[in-house]
Amino acid sequence: MSNKKLDILIMNIIKTFETAFDRAKKQNWDYIVVLVDIHDTIFKATWDAPENYEWLGKAKETLQLMTKMPNIKMILWSSSYISRLVNYIDEFTKNDICFDAINENIEGTTNTKIACFDEKPYFSVGIDNAFGFDPENDWEDIYNYLITKNI
Repeated sequence: MSNKKLDILIMNIIKTFETAFDRAKKQNWDYIVVLVDIHDTIFKATWDAPENYEWLGKAKETLQLMTKMPNIKMILWSSSYISRLVNYIDEFTKNDICFDAINENIEGTTNTKIACFDEKPYFSVGIDNAFGFDPENDWEDIYNYLITKNI
């Protein structure tokens, strides 16, 4: 991949965060909502094997930082069965990472005249390898952006 294409990809996740923070400011919202997948986004996927807690990129440090930020709320987004999710939640808790919701809206999210959030979580930023997120690089970019911007 050329450097120009790589620069465009790197800038996309940061642009998404910038857009989300700008929108929140214009709307007088107290926070943005970040939806985060587990497999091949936070941890290397094992699928049928027991849980794997091999952190990808700078996921742990970035999620720890976002947990501490009052202007970010996080939804854990996963197709894992609840029995497996409990193990992941334990691992996150041990590492000082807290999600505000799991596979559902943040408390207080309400439907509007044009939007129904009964079955689809509302989020400002989606972090999922299926969305094109590159965990080996993008976590560090987010971390550096949040630290640099002092958001």
